[in-house]
Amino acid sequence: MSEDKPVVPEDKQMAEPVREQVWPTFLFFSIVIVIASLGAYLMADYLWKLGWTFSSTILWVLFTILFSYLSFGFTHAFTGFILRRCGSAIAHMPSSMRNRDEDPEIEDGTRVAVVIPVYNEPVERVFAGIKAILESVDRTAHGELFDFFILSDSTQSEQWIAEQAAWVKLQRETGKGNRIFYRHRPDNLNKKSGNVSDFCRTWGPHYRYMIVLDADSVMSGETMVELLMRMEANPGIGLIQTAPIIVGGESLYGRMQQFSNQLYGPVFMEGLAFWQGRGGNFWGHNAIIRLQPFMEHCELPELPGRKPFGGHILSHDFVEAGLMQRAGWEVWLAQDLGGSFEEGPQGIIEAAQRDQRWCQGNLQHGMLLFAKELRGKTRVHLGNGILCYLSSAIWMLFMIVAMWKAAEQGIESIVPNKGSAEGFVLLGLTMFLLFTAKLFCIIDLALDRERCKGFGGFINACTSSFIETILSALIAPVMMIFYTRFVIYNLIGRSVGWSAQRRGAQGTSWDDAFAAHGAQSLIGILTSILAILIDPILFWWMSPVLIGLVLSIPVSVITSRLDLGLNAKHDGLFLVPVEYDAPREVREALDFEAVERKEFAGLTAAVLDPYLNAVHVSLLRKNRHRLLRGSKVYGDVDESKIPNEEKCDTRRYLAGRLLREGPSSLRTEEIFMVLSDIDSMLLLHREAWLRPDSYLAPWWRRAIKEMSASI
Repeated sequence: MSEDKPVVPEDKQMAEPVREQVWPTFLFFSIVIVIASLGAYLMADYLWKLGWTFSSTILWVLFTILFSYLSFGFTHAFTGFILRRCGSAIAHMPSSMRNRDEDPEIEDGTRVAVVIPVYNEPVERVFAGIKAILESVDRTAHGELFDFFILSDSTQSEQWIAEQAAWVKLQRETGKGNRIFYRHRPDNLNKKSGNVSDFCRTWGPHYRYMIVLDADSVMSGETMVELLMRMEANPGIGLIQTAPIIVGGESLYGRMQQFSNQLYGPVFMEGLAFWQGRGGNFWGHNAIIRLQPFMEHCELPELPGRKPFGGHILSHDFVEAGLMQRAGWEVWLAQDLGGSFEEGPQGIIEAAQRDQRWCQGNLQHGMLLFAKELRGKTRVHLGNGILCYLSSAIWMLFMIVAMWKAAEQGIESIVPNKGSAEGFVLLGLTMFLLFTAKLFCIIDLALDRERCKGFGGFINACTSSFIETILSALIAPVMMIFYTRFVIYNLIGRSVGWSAQRRGAQGTSWDDAFAAHGAQSLIGILTSILAILIDPILFWWMSPVLIGLVLSIPVSVITSRLDLGLNAKHDGLFLVPVEYDAPREVREALDFEAVERKEFAGLTAAVLDPYLNAVHVSLLRKNRHRLLRGSKVYGDVDESKIPNEEKCDTRRYLAGRLLREGPSSLRTEEIFMVLSDIDSMLLLHREAWLRPDSYLAPWWRRAIKEMSASI
């Protein structure tokens, strides 16, 4: 990065901010409250006629929470459908946020940093995506305003060197070395939010805007420029969040999630944008941020107490959006803007592993729910995130109480009989809310012929939606058990680690499925037996949930398979518009060939390859002030085991041992330590090429011969 700092325009809050209309939010939540109140009344009336008991009180409270959450989701689909069909008649907000007839004038010095945090991600996929995005934005008239930053937090030494080599290759292929930067951060302090904060402190003053992407994100150049134009046209907006489209579905599960996102997503996103207005949310990626207010107001506090609820905030994005709004800046959802993509998990277990991290972060938000000066919409977003996971535990508790009540008062206490009109009305209303939301999306598709083509026609879309509904019904109880376990783990103080997300359809083995779902299947079997003993009718009443639990192992394996995903694609099942007419950026990002690297290939290249060694050392020099010393981060090195004749420091000793005994003689953290030291890397490169063979381990002798032969 050049030492000459460009003059970046100063952002100031609008002197007279646009007054936001409150009626959309009032109308939306009025509908939610009316529906929820109706359900709560019908349930109370039903339980009262059966004879109110203590279990009735618990059942009613749990039902009211679940039914209200169901009403909240239904209202998104209802309002979204109405707006998409009658949008011109209900101009609730300027959805484009600017006059599309003319582009705003971009102030001198305006630049955009495209930030891609990575953490032990597949190198080829990450850099294929970056190249596709870079070339896409360069095809626009404003490509020169965008610089790219790969912010690595990778903890694997081979991953680190592979990223550097890929960065050098990308610079050579694109000829844009002055706009593509790489930084490796060895300490991983505060995880992803700390990674982005480190960027803001170091390079933030050079840029007016920041587009944050995930390692699997893809965004078209046109979309990036449009985000820039919307920010320039609206000086009061601090953040614009796009609605990413899921792509890259390979397994049956991946294709199902991709289909659901692209069929149902537009309707639900329109409903979300309707009530949140200028008080939107941030999902951590595929968004543009005004850097100056972000750096001034969005520094995350440390929560009091011990983990998992105390300490650093894990789900930082929700909180950052709330802090931005608290400071007077607007946060928008660009639900009308396409060209924003991301990949999703390819199996149930991968989805659960991802949600385990999110669960802890969202439950943490309970510490902030009633924090001072947060806007009401921010509290709704935080509460919704909490309920997303807590509702599964409530659902499970509801089933337990229902079985208790059936055993206590008979099956009639929970299953409507012929004389219970309230019970059947309540059941019908619940089914209506569950399935009508999807029906709105199907009708919306039927009324859009062009969009319908992308799903293989209306009949094909309906068939796929029907199969998706069945599979979702089987998977929902499985995720209920997962989420309930995650919630319990957090309540008893068990924190989760920070692991890299698995990419691609690797498939779930039967052993892995048994380990992950064995307890769930057992719960399903035992609950089925208990339900039959109480009353066979209770078993049939609960069978939609119990079947999913009993079949969790085969469902997990089958839905994760790549071959079934390919067969579904061949047969047109779960076909989506992105496959029907794939954008160029998506095709290029997903068109990469994974490379199988030999053991210690990255370390060998960093030591022996003169160019890569020089690049690595140069980056270490630039990063010197970030490096932490010694065993503080990378693991304890027992100084007593260092021979007395070795008077050099720990790194020099490890470098010498690396040459004499080979890479396998060092622990992972010791190799990382050597790679982090400038003097050690210079020493290794010089000694490996100049020392006689008798001094070098057989590993290095073979590696030198192979490299010499390839030159």
